[in-house]
Amino acid sequence: MPAELLVPNATKADFNREGHRPYITLFEGFQDEVLGIDATKWTVTNPATGTAWTRAASGAYLQVSAVPNANEVARFVSVDRWILAPGSWGTNTIMRRLILEFEMKLANVANLDNTICFFGLTPSVADTRATAGIAGFALLADVLQSITDSGGAETTATAFGETLTNWNKLRIEAYAGAIRFYVNEVLKATHTANLPSTPMYLNFYADTEAGGAATLFLANGRAWTEDIKR
Repeated sequence: MPAELLVPNATKADFNREGHRPYITLFEGFQDEVLGIDATKWTVTNPATGTAWTRAASGAYLQVSAVPNANEVARFVSVDRWILAPGSWGTNTIMRRLILEFEMKLANVANLDNTICFFGLTPSVADTRATAGIAGFALLADVLQSITDSGGAETTATAFGETLTNWNKLRIEAYAGAIRFYVNEVLKATHTANLPSTPMYLNFYADTEAGGAATLFLANGRAWTEDIKR
């Protein structure tokens, strides 16, 4: 039987265009409650006096969370880097699509600093929303904002209709010439300008304002590349 007939609604063109299955090299959880966060995958920055990063099972979720108090930060960053190059993939490069998806919710969003909190892909482990060369989700007026930045020039979008105190599934998909942003399986923004092209870390960064503590929750997440066939 032809391969394309083994997958519902697939066509031969689909199989000619891309690999049959993504090669996932990350994880579906965060270690366990006794052993803690897997240090071979993640590096954490704990707040000085707030609640440090911890792993827990909550309902259907395996989650990690941190609760920085007022004027503190917490960071959860990958050890590995991922190639993000939508602006340079072309006929003389190996074509691939990079996909990052993760589940996130925020408590006390009003206490988060919108100018530097960031959730996505950065060229350095110390980067924030204010850094050049990033791609991901930030905050604007306490709601999600998509951002791509190249050399300090930005493309942004907002008004996605999410409720940040609920769990939301966020997805970033980068291919030649575009980075797409999804919220709960719905495409919300497509950026075709100011696209960074560099190896990237997965970077989840919370910074609180003087108003008090806020909590960043992350649940199942994964990143992978799909090779594209011409």
